[in-house]
Amino acid sequence: MCILIGGDICPMGRIQDAFIKGDASEIFHDLLQEISDADISIANLECPLVTKETPIVKAGPVLGSSVDCVKGFLAASWNVLNLANNHSYDHDASGLRETLDAIKSAGLSTVGAGMNIYEAQTPVIRQVNGKRIAIFAMAEGEFSVADHNTPGANPLDLINFISAVRRHKQQGIFIVLIHGGMEYYPYPSPEMIRRCRFMVEMGADAVICCHAHCPQPWEIYDGRPIIYGLGNLVFETPEKMPDAWYEGYLAKLTIEGDGLRFEPIPYVQSKKQPGVFRMNDPARRRFLDEMQAKSIRIQDRAFVELQWGQYCSDQKIPYLTALFGYNRIMRKLRKSFFRLLHSKKDILRALHLVRCETHQEVLNEIFNQEKRS
Repeated sequence: MCILIGGDICPMGRIQDAFIKGDASEIFHDLLQEISDADISIANLECPLVTKETPIVKAGPVLGSSVDCVKGFLAASWNVLNLANNHSYDHDASGLRETLDAIKSAGLSTVGAGMNIYEAQTPVIRQVNGKRIAIFAMAEGEFSVADHNTPGANPLDLINFISAVRRHKQQGIFIVLIHGGMEYYPYPSPEMIRRCRFMVEMGADAVICCHAHCPQPWEIYDGRPIIYGLGNLVFETPEKMPDAWYEGYLAKLTIEGDGLRFEPIPYVQSKKQPGVFRMNDPARRRFLDEMQAKSIRIQDRAFVELQWGQYCSDQKIPYLTALFGYNRIMRKLRKSFFRLLHSKKDILRALHLVRCETHQEVLNEIFNQEKRS
């Protein structure tokens, strides 16, 4: 029995016409057989499918595509579309509702989003060859997450995760999908590693992440696969992107006894011809060697923390610029005058507010009130 999981799919740009026409061979090319052969096939739909755009006000890009793009997913034999991501609410409640309805009308299932938190938390349950499979999806807390009154994605919450494992595993297979991690960073953060390993310790049989827009390594932890970043699957952009944007891998999970065996299937998005293709043999060997080397490196906690510390140091100025709300002139001057603008005490005060859990809760509520006003 095979479960196939793919990363971010955004049917915009050149590829949109092929999705609308349901021309799966022009999208997935020589990966189609893998998708159709799977007993369960799951992909992350990275944008709402709508007939009318109703963009929300948010930080970051607003994505959306034609509701008719669901034909491409159906033709390619995807069974489940994961909506637990940071773009599922980009066209407000009406856009999410239309997306859910279109997918359901096509005979496909969704996971990870709904018209309230209870719907968003509901896993997909499948019985295949006598095995019970539960698929539970969560997303980091950006502008898309649901609450008791607001539609959106299922937020990444370890308490809710543990409750879901206890309710739904029932001696079957429990697979966790996470939309999170640092974009364009080739390794998982120390906290992401700690979080994913904890999920395995609590009962998850596999944890699969996406969102970083680049492939990240995997590991087998306590006998269970953790995939830290699948990379983009089909995600076109008119901008010039690094090579890692165009590479990724499918996670092929095969049930063996009470566990899962993981096999990566590397692919590449074409910069010339729309769609995604299997890597040729030399590229595949190079890619797998690189991923394996990274998988070995993340076993060294000191390496992970050193890499993360260096990355965060490089991001200091843009992050603090955003945090302190500089205008255009101040952004230009920030490198030269940052230390003059903010004392050490200012920095410690900001650290206190963002690190303490109760202060985080207060800040979240204040900003949410401002967003709604």
